[in-house]
Amino acid sequence: MLPAHATIKGDSTKPHFGTLLKAAIRSGLPYPVFLTPMTHPQQRILVIRAGALGDLVMCGPAFAAIRAAHPGAEIALMTRAPFADFARAMPWFDRVIVDTHPGAWQWRGWARLIRAIREFGPDRVYDLQGKRRQSILYALLGGRRFGPAWSGAARGCAFPRVWPPQPGMHFMDFLAAQLKVAGVGPAPRVDFGWMDAPPEALSKFALPPEYVVLVPGCTPKAMYKRWPPEKYADFANRLQARGVPCVAVGAASDGDAVAAIRKTAPHVVDLSGRTDLFELAGILRGASCVVGNDTGPVHMAGAAGVPTLAVLSGRTDPVWSRPPGDRVVWRQAVELAALSVDEVWFAMVLLLQHTKNKG
Repeated sequence: MLPAHATIKGDSTKPHFGTLLKAAIRSGLPYPVFLTPMTHPQQRILVIRAGALGDLVMCGPAFAAIRAAHPGAEIALMTRAPFADFARAMPWFDRVIVDTHPGAWQWRGWARLIRAIREFGPDRVYDLQGKRRQSILYALLGGRRFGPAWSGAARGCAFPRVWPPQPGMHFMDFLAAQLKVAGVGPAPRVDFGWMDAPPEALSKFALPPEYVVLVPGCTPKAMYKRWPPEKYADFANRLQARGVPCVAVGAASDGDAVAAIRKTAPHVVDLSGRTDLFELAGILRGASCVVGNDTGPVHMAGAAGVPTLAVLSGRTDPVWSRPPGDRVVWRQAVELAALSVDEVWFAMVLLLQHTKNKG
């Protein structure tokens, strides 16, 4: 995700449409078929957001706004396979189309994806991803002349997004500005209760009545986002000394970070790789506080209204991509190894005091 001040090397809004179309035709996408106008008695809307988890959570207000603007429409979300079940539980969509993410020249994959979209038959597309591959998709669906009305980054589309983002703009405000161009008003207040697994589904974890959740992992492609495990361990030991247990969550790939914490804080409960996204949301909602890196579960916690403390590296712009919610604070250092346990500890104390005072 780009911060508000970022620039792009190579304008993703300007693919070579002629080249793409000619290559598509040569590779088996018949021109008359994929440019056949799409019609259906009921309005159909396609929303595109591939992922990742935190981005999907931050898209919640935009999703809700689209649903409010098209109350009688059938609306589909196109997203990546790991998030398909999560998306099916969202209250704003009637169906989910799985984006198989074909490579740039994998035209058989593109053909299958185009076929799935055309079978749905959208009248309008809200592209909330805005990358080059979505511009390719716009071209293959017929562009402005033959395809559905398009909101996004594709060159020449009916409702171009505002670009570049304005200084001081959060990602969710950026999406709202894009939707405004297409006539979609502000989102109603979003309830994220749909994320949670029922309480009986959480009983297998034997959670204590009070606990703090640690989120010490992140995508392996961005290890700079990780606060060192030894600092999480020190933090957890301080909580344990005050009678507050810690639960560590994350994907299976985060198990190494949790294992490193447990070397000096063996009391930390390790649930990494043991939850689905709905169980994860329920565990987060039951926490007294969530402390973690710039990753999906931290965004889920903020959206759910849980007191949330994000630890951010200097490469993250908190103005652009801080977790959503009014009970969210963050602490930041150019390199996270320099962020002290004391600073994070006192930030948590102040956050909990503030939350308590506000009731």
